[in-house]
Amino acid sequence: MSTEKRQFQRLAINMNGLLNIADEVFDVQVLDLSLQGVRVRLNNDMSLDISHPLTLTIQPNEDSPVITLFGQITHVQHEAVSTPAATVLGMQLTHIPLDDLSALRRVLLLNSGEQDMDTHELMIMLDRIADSLPGHS
Repeated sequence: MSTEKRQFQRLAINMNGLLNIADEVFDVQVLDLSLQGVRVRLNNDMSLDISHPLTLTIQPNEDSPVITLFGQITHVQHEAVSTPAATVLGMQLTHIPLDDLSALRRVLLLNSGEQDMDTHELMIMLDRIADSLPGHS
């Protein structure tokens, strides 16, 4: 029996992005995303220091604003048997600027096909962001 811990719906998506971790920048393919996490593929098999915070920037299309997401790596999966070898990273989002949160919500809505899909999820995320702001008790 599997116990699902995920609070937010994760949507499969195929989008390019830039991952900045420990002053290194990598081209990545975004595999799926939610309001709380992202999974990306680096097209090489490499070891990363997962203790460093990261920044992921994505732009759904050339007319879209750039979305910047901040997070922490939660798991690493090496796909050495695939061609080419790859590393898949699961990331928990720790901060999303409010403007980027609106853009991310739009991407999720457009890719879900359900306009009300994440209204509850968005409210939870906004509450978490507000609670994490300095000076909020």
